[in-house]
Amino acid sequence: MAKTQAQSTWDLMTPRQRIAAVTIDIMDHIDFSVMCGIVTMGQTHVVTDLPTAGTNGLDEYYGADFVMSLTRKQLRFVKLHEGGHKALGHCTDYMDICKKYPDLSNVAMDYVVNAFIEQTDPEHKFIEYPDDPEPLLDPKYYNRSFVDVLQDLLRTMPPPPPGGNGKKEGSGGGDDEASGNGLPKTLDKHMQASEGTDKEAVSKQVREALIHGEMVQKRIARNAGRTSANNPLSGLAHKRNTNWREALRSWVQEICAGDEHSRFNPPNRRLLPLGILMPSHFDVAVDELHIYCDTSGSMHGDYPVVFGEIANICQQANPKLVRIVWWDSEVCGEQTFKEGEYAQIATQLAPQGGGGTSPQCVIDYVQSKQYKPAGAIWLTDGYLDACPTPACGNELWGVVNNDHFKPAHGKTLRIYS
Repeated sequence: MAKTQAQSTWDLMTPRQRIAAVTIDIMDHIDFSVMCGIVTMGQTHVVTDLPTAGTNGLDEYYGADFVMSLTRKQLRFVKLHEGGHKALGHCTDYMDICKKYPDLSNVAMDYVVNAFIEQTDPEHKFIEYPDDPEPLLDPKYYNRSFVDVLQDLLRTMPPPPPGGNGKKEGSGGGDDEASGNGLPKTLDKHMQASEGTDKEAVSKQVREALIHGEMVQKRIARNAGRTSANNPLSGLAHKRNTNWREALRSWVQEICAGDEHSRFNPPNRRLLPLGILMPSHFDVAVDELHIYCDTSGSMHGDYPVVFGEIANICQQANPKLVRIVWWDSEVCGEQTFKEGEYAQIATQLAPQGGGGTSPQCVIDYVQSKQYKPAGAIWLTDGYLDACPTPACGNELWGVVNNDHFKPAHGKTLRIYS
């Protein structure tokens, strides 16, 4: 049967022209147009030494032979797949955990990205899966985060062979590296960003690209007479752009305020919405502010940012002592900072531990030491074996990159990388 004109045109395109063509397809599609800013972000490289495709979180890489072997619908899927890794910060936000579990991280990331694409186009009217390797897809991983899927895989996948859990960092990607350790092959290479990468700048660029994509998608949906479009990535930019710093500052200042003294600057915030101007109350300093830090691998990249903010807050709120407790399946160590030392908090962090998430060990430890915190901040990714008993009457849970965890007590603050 003779090829259609569209098929003939596709056959005549170079690899770079094919990538440009499917990029335009995505930008014009009512549901996938939310990715238009992401799929045009960074540089696109066509190379000869890559069996499939890959991304470092900003730029994209495509093997020339691989591109030429795909249909237009299949290349749309690959382009969206690479864009999904970029949109979710897989190559920039999770560098520490990917170093610890290189191959298994690749598998978990592919499950998450493929779920987004499948949920958006379940009838495959726009995309089509490549024949080799087959995409990793499992309904039980729909609407779940990378860390959540990774922890499930750690429980269910066969143990790695002697000598490590993978042959080299960032392996996978359409070759046979992952098959030698009992793991399924992934579609692409997830090239972790280099140590010198400005992750904050990349994250900002991703957010701006997603916001732009949402604006384009709304316009296309409106022109098509639809009130909304179908994409699980919609809203991600706004979700990740929450002002957690201000919420953290308000909580710490309220805990440190006490009630021995009064002042009108600032006024009592609780009564202001009622139009009543009353003084706020404060102590010179509270005894101890505790910070309980989950040391699982997914947390390490976020600590400098969070503790930099905590250092600034404590210099103003001025508690008598800040006690940092590092924990995983047990308490691994603690650090203390006194008045006048708070500027050093972010630069003198010494995390200890790195496996297991059993927060009750912190409560047992604090009680055994007879510590009496005025307030306690839990910093965790929320993937815990159980919620612990309360540490004190004032608790704040800083939950990083996890919308599903809800503590049984205390306030919850969502923190996004």
